[in-house]
Amino acid sequence: MRFPRNLIISSLLCLLATSAQAQLISVMSQVSSDSMMIGDQVIFNIHVEAAENIVFTLPLVKDTLNSNIEVLFSISSDTTLLAGRQVVDHSYMITGFEQGMQLVPPQPVVYTFDNTTDTALSMPLIIHVIEPAVDTTQQIKPIKPPINTPLTFKEVLPWIALGMGGWMLATLIIALAWMYRQRSKDPKIFAIKPQEPAHVIAFRELDRLKEEKIWESGQIKQFYTRLTEITRHYIERQYGIPAMERTTGEILDAFRKSNIEDSLLDEMLKELLELSDLVKFAKEDPLPVDNQTNLNAAYLFVQKTYSFFYSEKLELKEEDMRND
Repeated sequence: MRFPRNLIISSLLCLLATSAQAQLISVMSQVSSDSMMIGDQVIFNIHVEAAENIVFTLPLVKDTLNSNIEVLFSISSDTTLLAGRQVVDHSYMITGFEQGMQLVPPQPVVYTFDNTTDTALSMPLIIHVIEPAVDTTQQIKPIKPPINTPLTFKEVLPWIALGMGGWMLATLIIALAWMYRQRSKDPKIFAIKPQEPAHVIAFRELDRLKEEKIWESGQIKQFYTRLTEITRHYIERQYGIPAMERTTGEILDAFRKSNIEDSLLDEMLKELLELSDLVKFAKEDPLPVDNQTNLNAAYLFVQKTYSFFYSEKLELKEEDMRND
């Protein structure tokens, strides 16, 4: 039997065209399993290999592959260059709920080469969706009750945070309402009191110490303790030196840097603090006249430094006004 010459030539041309296309681009679709139970899930993969100079577009996989095969979600997408060829893999999770042989149609990949656009197709696939076997001879059993699983801390944490946030918000609202009510009754309660100058506080404390005269009842150590505390608090408020946290030597060094007006004030502060240290730690016992003298020295120290401090501020203010 002889074949027509035209048919042979046409077949050879088709074979050559197919072979040439395969060298340019190849498309393959596959599934992780060719059978599944109804509702099970399998992986559907589109694999494309193309020459490096080929521009192509993958098929748009949406919700379904056919009327009975559903696409649940995309799993992965990978593109690599291997031996001068582009290799692309896209994977999807699919499922089916219709029993029988399900046909996955060929997947079209549109490509362009030398200003020519064409389409390459993958081979169609068949997936066998199996219905689970039911033994009708057995009695129908009741539905199983819900499984009782214990709560975890991770599940309870958002509710705890929500409860604490609500409690804090309610507390804040109650506090604001109480403050508003109290202010309505007596506005003076929440009035902001102006801060007293450091020298005013120091003079008031020295006056109180002077009136008590605790050194006359033998409380020498208590007297010098309070005298140095008043002086330290004054230095801290007036000069910003953390005198309550420093030793006598550290206080004197810091005060010398701030006092540029009268070096006698350095000596006055040194005698006062060092004598107080001797009384508190070395059990020094000053004469009664020395107690009154040191109290007067504290008065004088506050008065002198207060005058210098505010005269400097006044001079700086006048200088700023002149500059303006």
